[in-house]
Amino acid sequence: MTCRDTRLPETTEAEHLWDIAEYCRQAGICQAEEERLIRILGRFASRHELQMNIFRGPSRAR
Repeated sequence: MTCRDTRLPETTEAEHLWDIAEYCRQAGICQAEEERLIRILGRFASRHELQMNIFRGPSRAR
């Protein structure tokens, strides 16, 4: 029986990191939201981190 470290991710590939400023320009995200993302995530983040932290206003109910 071998001991396996479960804290390590299964994948060995490096996760692609996006430049937050470039991502915001491509996605049409406003300057204030870009600054907030840079403040909480730093200059680079994964796409998943960006998508989970972008503030979207309340949707309009019909």
